Amino acid sequence: MIKRTLYFGSPCYLSTKLNQLVISQTLLKNDTAPSSIPIEDIGVLVLDNHQICFT
Repeated sequence: MIKRTLYFGSPCYLSTKLNQLVISQTLLKNDTAPSSIPIEDIGVLVLDNHQICFT
């Protein structure tokens, strides 16, 4: 199976819930609904911003 490389270059919140990576971009002015990606599909996370919060 091919794993995904995820790049985060803007402020966001990253968390996990039910074996999913949950991405919330509430730090930005435009509030969007959280996205989720299955953790088993992720190969690499690239975090390129000092305002990324992960728990």
